[in-house]
Amino acid sequence: MLKKAPFFSLLVLSFWGKAQPVLQDLAPHTTEHHQLVTALFQSLAPRPEVLPVQQENWETWQTVENYTFGKDRGSLPMIADLSSLHPYFRDKVTQLIAICKTKGIDLKLVETYRTHAKQNEYKNMGKKYTRSGGGRSKHQYGLAVDVVPIVDSVAQWDDYKLWKKIGAAGEQLGLRWGGRWRNPYDPGHFEWTGGLSSYHLANGLLPRLPHTYYNACLEEELAELNEGWQAWEVEQATIARKPLASAKTN
Repeated sequence: MLKKAPFFSLLVLSFWGKAQPVLQDLAPHTTEHHQLVTALFQSLAPRPEVLPVQQENWETWQTVENYTFGKDRGSLPMIADLSSLHPYFRDKVTQLIAICKTKGIDLKLVETYRTHAKQNEYKNMGKKYTRSGGGRSKHQYGLAVDVVPIVDSVAQWDDYKLWKKIGAAGEQLGLRWGGRWRNPYDPGHFEWTGGLSSYHLANGLLPRLPHTYYNACLEEELAELNEGWQAWEVEQATIARKPLASAKTN
C-alpha cells in the first residue's frame, strides 16, 4: 500500500516528467551522464511502504527439543508455552510456578499443549510414556501440563521430596497431580478438567468454570486458542508423516 507522496516528491515527479524530454533533446550528453541523472530522480521518487510480515500467535509459542531436560521425549518438538493453555488452567499453572518460586523452587515448563501426532509418538514409545493415543490426553485440550524442577541447571526428575512439595502446591490450587498415580507415576504432570473425562472433552464438552472466575474475553481467547491448536496439529502431523513418506520411496 502506497503512502501519500510528500509535496516535495510530487514536485520532483512533475519536474521529472517535464524535464525528461528536454534532457533527451539536449546535447551533448553521454550515456553515463543520462544514467546518473535518471538514477538521481528515481531515488527521490516516493517508495511503497514495506509492511512487516506479522506472525500468528501460535507461531510464537515456545517449543522444547528432545533431551532438553535430560529425558528422551521423542523426535517431535514439545510445545512449552503458557499461551497454549486454556485461560483458566493457564492462570493456575502461573500461580503454581510463582508459589514454587517463593519456596526456592525453579519450575520449568516441559510441555503444555500436545498435538495428536505428538501423543501418538509417545504411545509408540511404550507404556512407560503413555497408554493413551491421540485425543485421549488432557494435553490435547490445553488442560494439562508437564513441568520439572531445575537445580544448578539440572532437571531433577527423581527427587521425591522435592516433587512432594510441588505436588502439594498444585493440589492446593485445585489441580490433579500425576504424582498420586501408581501406573504410570508421573510427578511432573498437572491437569484440570472440572471433573470431565477425556471422553467428554473429545465429544466437545467444556469444563464448567467456577463462579468466582471471570474473564470478559474468554470466548475470544478460546476461539484463538482453537485456531492455534489446529495450526499446530497440521504442522506436526505433516512432520510426522515425512519419515514414513521417505521410507516408502526407498
